[in-house]
Amino acid sequence: MEGVNNIEVTAEQVVPPTIIRPFTEEQIDAHAAKCGGRRNLREIPITTDSNEQFVYLVKKPSRAVMQALAEEGEKGEKKNITTIQKLMLGCVLEGDKEAYEYDGAIYTKLLKGIGGLVNTAKEEVKKI
Repeated sequence: MEGVNNIEVTAEQVVPPTIIRPFTEEQIDAHAAKCGGRRNLREIPITTDSNEQFVYLVKKPSRAVMQALAEEGEKGEKKNITTIQKLMLGCVLEGDKEAYEYDGAIYTKLLKGIGGLVNTAKEEVKKI
């Protein structure tokens, strides 16, 4: 019972995630030149339960990709989900592709992040 009075309470230490960003600024610039500039590029960081953060460089879906997605979506019951996912993953330019191939959580979050890029622009209809 001697050590009972000397109990120390320590706060849980917050450990920053291990960041896995396998691309450089030069690679970003090279992709920007092909994709209409940096305004069309985004980084999507995904943190796993093992405290690793995978950073993916993606391009916003182009008009052609959006049109292909819409056409596939119009097929209703016959639409091919794999085709839709492949079209969206075609927007991934850099990052640990093996991680999303083998980790369904990363894959799902990456698809959700790419899908969210469609809603980044705002429009306003004005009566003239």
